[in-house]
Amino acid sequence: MDGELRKKLWSLAWPAILANIGQTLVNLVDMIMVGQLGSLAIASVGLGGQFSWFMMPLMFAISTGTLALVARFVGAKDIETAEKVLEQSIYLAFIMSIPVMLFGLFFGDDALRIMGASEEVVRLGYSYIRVFFLFYPVNFMAFAAFSALRGAGDTKTPMKLSLLTNGANVFLNYGLIFGHFGLPRLEVVGAALASGLSILIAFIVGLVLFLKGSLVLKFRPSFKPEFETIKRILRIGIPATIERVIFSFYNFLYISIVTRFGTIALAAHQVGLRVESIAYMPAFGFNVAASALVGQSLGEGNPEKAEKVVYEALKMVSVFMGVMAIILVVFPKYLVMPFVTKSDPNYAEVLRLASIYLIIVGISEIPLGWIFVLSGALRGAGDTKSPMYVTAISKLLFRIIPSYILGFGISFWIIHIRGMGVIAAWLAMTLETFTTALFFWWIFKGGKWKYIKV
Repeated sequence: MDGELRKKLWSLAWPAILANIGQTLVNLVDMIMVGQLGSLAIASVGLGGQFSWFMMPLMFAISTGTLALVARFVGAKDIETAEKVLEQSIYLAFIMSIPVMLFGLFFGDDALRIMGASEEVVRLGYSYIRVFFLFYPVNFMAFAAFSALRGAGDTKTPMKLSLLTNGANVFLNYGLIFGHFGLPRLEVVGAALASGLSILIAFIVGLVLFLKGSLVLKFRPSFKPEFETIKRILRIGIPATIERVIFSFYNFLYISIVTRFGTIALAAHQVGLRVESIAYMPAFGFNVAASALVGQSLGEGNPEKAEKVVYEALKMVSVFMGVMAIILVVFPKYLVMPFVTKSDPNYAEVLRLASIYLIIVGISEIPLGWIFVLSGALRGAGDTKSPMYVTAISKLLFRIIPSYILGFGISFWIIHIRGMGVIAAWLAMTLETFTTALFFWWIFKGGKWKYIKV
């Protein structure tokens, strides 16, 4: 039984890992190529990308509810209802993406100022946002559709489409950032346009496959909203949205703290974040696998199997993330070098700080893997409230407050703490990873998630 579970987990995890690597490479390719334009461009695109992630909570409402419901219905062998969930989630994604797109287009520059960016960073970062946010409706619909496929146990199709996205992005980045292949040299704007167009290309291909019935689920557009299905998606998804709003707000506060340590610190943070984003890809794969298999097992009426899935996923993710931790801690400078250019006057300092970042976060890669698996299992079971509570408490108490106090220092009565700068913010992030993992383990062991009705 355990051997079969491991095979099933791996068969779902490895395509999800490659798919997310492909998606992350979109951002990495942006950063590597934009890095040739200098540290100002790195900081601007990095902060613009960070802001775009702050706008993702609505997307998680749809994707989380869609995956949990599709997994349950597939586990119960009710494919027709699973396809209805797919259809309604695509409509819902399009409608909910419009206000997000408009917010980015009209208020993106104000948000960057609130985050503490200099006017130079605001100017370049907003030029990135204005282009990339035009593609948000497509991004939302693709996210919802691919979540349905993953809930149904198909992680290979999202992987293939993600690789298509990445390949198109490399080609378009090179052409639009630097003006090759007869395309205009658009620099930062070119990076945004390339990312958006590559997502659009993959979405069109995926939509054709859905309509033709070539996938495990078929998209049968009726263009009629089914409010009961939408209600079920949102009943699971709204707590996930609230969690992501809290997460995004705390990340907004966190990146605002980091930004106030200066452009060099911000550039180092963004480079380190991009490198680490590849390191935790194995964890994302097991997050998807645990979500799908836990949901399907509960749909079969087998909570004991769902629990075994989680234990096996934790064992496997610990091995993968342990390897990633060693790589980050032992080879940080070599991992950072592709993202910075020696002609940049700040090259040495960005390299030094980004390397320190990778060593600090490397310590917490295994508990980070546990967070991915346990939170994914809970969401796959339909328990989206517990992750919401954990995020609200842990990030505030163990990341935001320590980052501010230890980063800038404090002098109050007999308490005098000297500020440690941006390194304090990175240490606080690692602390919060450990505490969050402990919270999720405690909730998982409580076992209430096994009896949630969706």
